[in-house]
Amino acid sequence: MKKITLFLIAVFCLSLAGCSKDAEINAFITEFESTTKEMTSKIDADPSADGIAAAQKAFDAKKAGLKTKWDAIKDAVGFQVSADTKKKLEDSVTNNMKALGDVATKNATKMAESEGAVDKFTALMKDFQSIFEMPKK
Repeated sequence: MKKITLFLIAVFCLSLAGCSKDAEINAFITEFESTTKEMTSKIDADPSADGIAAAQKAFDAKKAGLKTKWDAIKDAVGFQVSADTKKKLEDSVTNNMKALGDVATKNATKMAESEGAVDKFTALMKDFQSIFEMPKK
């Protein structure tokens, strides 16, 4: 009886370990941060409507992959995610949104002088945030 109980406990522990979403979350964070960095670099290099269009194009190339990864991890709860990974994800989302806001603030004058740049940036931010939208029920 002890052997069966120990076996069941071992199987249960292994199944819990197999449910961890940490690796998937870390993969999302890596791609998300890389995409944000590419976008902010493009806007910094050319804070005109054309530069923002280039940032949008870079985002569009990664958007489907990011959305797929986000959808796979967004419902992870409790034992599926370590506290460190959860904090890392929250910090990453906050920092990446801030990075885009900072690049806009830094280049606000140049963006305002370029026809359509502000509207394109606003659309880009809305599109960027759409990754995290929850489906409406």
